[in-house]
Amino acid sequence: MDLILWRHAEAEYRIPDEARELTEKGHKQAQKMAGWLEPKLPKDTRIIVSPARRTQQTAAALTTRFETSDLVGTTATPQRILNAVAWPEEEGTVLVVGHQPTLGKIASLLLKGDESGFTVRKGSIWWFSYKQKEERESIILRAVITPEIL
Repeated sequence: MDLILWRHAEAEYRIPDEARELTEKGHKQAQKMAGWLEPKLPKDTRIIVSPARRTQQTAAALTTRFETSDLVGTTATPQRILNAVAWPEEEGTVLVVGHQPTLGKIASLLLKGDESGFTVRKGSIWWFSYKQKEERESIILRAVITPEIL
């Protein structure tokens, strides 16, 4: 299984939180990352997006073919997201468009075994692969990409 965590791009600050929209810079960040992701994603990639407006806009830079789920929303926990994507049993590739600090906690859980957390920058992706060969399991960090380096 491949799991890609994509934090929403830069968004305006306002209330209610769920209605926050991307800024002009955020739209550019989302477009850059979508341009990088699109040729690398398998055609059958499952894309799960938080219902928050800013995540919907971020995902829409890549495609309009995604599922919206509260399971990856602003109040999601790392374990809830991992359960929603069936990590690591799911076959294929799953892309989650979500929020910090939860995405950083997932990255920490996968790499270190605890939820102490990493900072996932706005608009960035963290791409993980899970491999099992005989009795040996491996979690591989394939890429960490920020919009600024694209």
